[in-house]
Amino acid sequence: MNIKNILKIISTNWIHLFGFYVTTYLSLILFKILQLDEHEDETWSRILILSLVTIPLLFITYGPMIIAGFFSALFLLDFLGFTFAPEEMKLILISEWLILSLPFILWAFEYEYWLWLTLSISFYVTQKIRSKKITQIQNSR
Repeated sequence: MNIKNILKIISTNWIHLFGFYVTTYLSLILFKILQLDEHEDETWSRILILSLVTIPLLFITYGPMIIAGFFSALFLLDFLGFTFAPEEMKLILISEWLILSLPFILWAFEYEYWLWLTLSISFYVTQKIRSKKITQIQNSR
């Protein structure tokens, strides 16, 4: 596969940020319903309205190192996978999900920070969405 198509495939990773944003928002609602929220005094208006703005702030303040590491690893895995085995797209995407999600799933249980679980599920879903775009890129050779 040529470098131009590999870069196009790598550029499809933006979907994960959108997925993480939506998942975090829906997770806050779910955690409030299930009473898993860390701050029991959170009001519904804060969760439903204010979190639309505070989620990006959460990503910017607490997440840069994690997000940068996550995307760096993802870019590297995409580059290696689609350079050496582009026909194995499903295996590449599932492997990326396993490699990058397992630590977060373990941390979710270790630290009882359940957002890591929902974000791992989100990553799986966005990988499935990405596969459609990647197939289009591969077929446009």
